[in-house]
Amino acid sequence: MPERWTHVRGDGGVRLAVRDLGGPASRPAVLLHHGLASSQRIWDLMLPSLARRHRVVTFDARGHGRSAKPPSGYGFAHVAEDVRSVSAALGLRRPLVVGHSWGAMVALELAARSPRSVSGVVLVDGGVFPMRSSFPDWTTAKSALAPPHLTGTPLEEFRAMLRTFWSETLEVTPDVERTVLSLMVVRRDGTIRPRLSRANHFKILRAIWEQDPIALHTGLRVPALAILAHGDDPGLAGAKRRAARELAEAGAPTRIAWMRGIHDLPLQHPEALARRIERFAALAVG
Repeated sequence: MPERWTHVRGDGGVRLAVRDLGGPASRPAVLLHHGLASSQRIWDLMLPSLARRHRVVTFDARGHGRSAKPPSGYGFAHVAEDVRSVSAALGLRRPLVVGHSWGAMVALELAARSPRSVSGVVLVDGGVFPMRSSFPDWTTAKSALAPPHLTGTPLEEFRAMLRTFWSETLEVTPDVERTVLSLMVVRRDGTIRPRLSRANHFKILRAIWEQDPIALHTGLRVPALAILAHGDDPGLAGAKRRAARELAEAGAPTRIAWMRGIHDLPLQHPEALARRIERFAALAVG
């Protein structure tokens, strides 16, 4: 599967690391956006399936992975424009934008702000309920959702942590481990630090807390599918079900589909998720 790696200038000139997998030009390209504190490598297990039928493009969002890490520009207006910049630079004509978690929120924002730039969006376990429904004030949200302090953790200790974290839900194969390690810099002393800084992490969290996804959904004018994981945390599952009802009651055009699994569906069920995306692309987008 040939890959072309390049860099694209995003909003404000930020340098974004991009990967382009060529595919059939007769179908819409698929542009994939990862989640908060993740990287484009989270899609790796899905790429063989998607690239058989579509041109597929992935990239590291600003602050993440191999992309530049500016101190500002983490609001949705900027990160949505980054997606448009990647699409324009690679000559993608109205791609299907697929986002996971925070990436789903970015895709939703882009579709609402600039419907002519996308043919549709797929929201993978994200972008359906407002964070404010769980955390009515930013101080509480910031405290509850603060990232763990991982800087200085020995690499082998971090590897052991992965197996403990996913012990009952996901087999930590070498491919999965490589994906997670892509989120870290391994320092000369054998310890790690996250590629996404703590300060930038909080800037993104604040933007998430401020977003009103219900309002964005009701204004959508392009096909949208939300694929939500069930079988994970009961509290989250309940929030997703309530959000699905609220979207229906608000008259939002977004389709809701459920997949048994954890939040990290691209790692747990890559082929099944790829098939869902392909079916939606064929039926709703063309």
